[in-house]
Amino acid sequence: METSVFFFAQVYVNHKRVYPAYSNNDFQITDNGIEALLVIPAIGAQIMFSGLQFSIELPWSKFHGNTEGQCGTCDNNRKDDCRLPNGTIDSSCPDMAHHWRVNDSSCPEPPPPPPTPTCKPETSSICKIISSKIFERCHEVLPPIPFELGCEFDVCHIGPPSGCASLQSYAQQCALNGVCIDWRSATDGVCDFKCNAPLVYKACGPQVEPTCDLRYNFRFIQEETQFTALSSMLWEGCYCPENTHLLNHESHTCLPNCDICHLPNGKWKQINESWVSGCDLCKCESKDPAAVICEPLPCPIEPPVKCDQVGQVTVTETVGCCTKDKCACDVTSCPSQKHSCPVGYSQETEMGVCCPKHTCVPNPVCVFNNTQYLPGNSVPMRYCENCVCSDKLENDGKLHAIECEPIKCDTYCPQGFELQEIPGQCCGKCVQTSCVVVYSGNLTHTIPVNGIWTPPDNKCVKFECLEIGTQFITIEARTVCPLYNPQDCIPGTEVLAPDGCCHTCIRKCNVTKESTYLQHNGCTSSKKVDMSTCQGLCQTSTWFSSKTKMIERSCSCCQELNSSKKEVEMVCPDGSKFNYSYDYIELCGCLQSQCTTVEKAVIKKLRRRR
Repeated sequence: METSVFFFAQVYVNHKRVYPAYSNNDFQITDNGIEALLVIPAIGAQIMFSGLQFSIELPWSKFHGNTEGQCGTCDNNRKDDCRLPNGTIDSSCPDMAHHWRVNDSSCPEPPPPPPTPTCKPETSSICKIISSKIFERCHEVLPPIPFELGCEFDVCHIGPPSGCASLQSYAQQCALNGVCIDWRSATDGVCDFKCNAPLVYKACGPQVEPTCDLRYNFRFIQEETQFTALSSMLWEGCYCPENTHLLNHESHTCLPNCDICHLPNGKWKQINESWVSGCDLCKCESKDPAAVICEPLPCPIEPPVKCDQVGQVTVTETVGCCTKDKCACDVTSCPSQKHSCPVGYSQETEMGVCCPKHTCVPNPVCVFNNTQYLPGNSVPMRYCENCVCSDKLENDGKLHAIECEPIKCDTYCPQGFELQEIPGQCCGKCVQTSCVVVYSGNLTHTIPVNGIWTPPDNKCVKFECLEIGTQFITIEARTVCPLYNPQDCIPGTEVLAPDGCCHTCIRKCNVTKESTYLQHNGCTSSKKVDMSTCQGLCQTSTWFSSKTKMIERSCSCCQELNSSKKEVEMVCPDGSKFNYSYDYIELCGCLQSQCTTVEKAVIKKLRRRR
């Protein structure tokens, strides 16, 4: 069964939307909810549009030999309708269509035609309705064979549902020729059409449905115009149900009768219907024509208002749609009264009906020297006494009393501080006189100014106390010993430094490693690499040879015995990267070397600053 599609044509004239029926001096547009019809009397053209298909009817008298392209040739000869621009006849109208392009526009090439399907007779049985008795009255004015063949072609190539569109197309042409056919009821529900509620389907209805708008009915139905000849045409469409009337051509509202009142906002009311509009009670009266009668809403009778209090005045206010009198306060009419309260008191106002009454009420505070203090706060009342605002009241029972007691001085001073008297103050003050250092977790030691002290359990740390301005600063100096491994020392050379901190010795020749970043041509390695060196003591001797009668020398140096190549990624300031190869010493040893005579040897002692 074919599914109904609700189609509502949106019609625009000069970019402005209009609602059919619509007409001007040149054309008329009508719409029945299924098809829209455009009629141009000057050229006798009739254009029908149904959303999925449209048809154009042109008179022979004006368009004979005056059409080409998609419209075919207007000469009542179907054999030359597929004519190409060069005048030749194409056997396929679909192929011909691609030769007629608007403004040389490009259209996609059609796909190769599929093999012509073999249609079973029962597939196109719906098309037989066109040549059946259902359309018998139309056969005399419009030959059915071309439409039936077109229907069979559509059903065969597109599918059975397309048969309804073919029957609808033939019925449209019959209606344009004055013959209306009720054909959908003969399709066993396959081509039923369901209108959008409340409209219902009618097989043969008027071209323009009458409405409750009398001026609209006169213009498009009753008045004689150039379109009157078409007004008697019946066609299928969506209309109001029987015994109801269409409100207007822009709506789908159906009314039981047209005895209604039209409102300025486009809405409507039925006869004898009442409603409130603003502050008016309105009713639709059944006059000729129906009219809206409005009267002001009735207001209740209010009792008289008596405003006899000080500062009261009578004012009128609007509540809803009615006015009423009430009493209000006018503060400008209150007696002028300047009032201030002393410190510790607050002004309390007791309102009458309109005007205030002022009194001074004591606050829960103490007052001294024209300043108020909350209970528990200190009051600077007496020298070397601690005065506090108490919770007790004074003898007069108004403000809180101030209680004082001598100040108790704290004579304890922490380590490194001494108690010193301060002129003009009640208590002395702890003043720092030395530095205090914490060591071994929680042990403390006091260091005088400019004194230096070393903890007994750590000879590598020294603390010094300095006084800079008013600040006492403890400076901690730590001696960092070089790496020491007794296995790397020549036996018997191990000694402890004089300060008791670091162990030193004369080292054997061995590999020493250091982790650092490599630099090359301004570029830096992406990570730290291990660099190795050969350090240590090798045997060197000098003796007198009786054989050569000369002083002989034997020298050896700490040098690399084995090395390898390693690579690291280098990163340059411009972001470029490259791999860099460097030598890495794997093994060191003492190798024989040439001895040289040193005339003067300068031994430089390196002192480490601590």
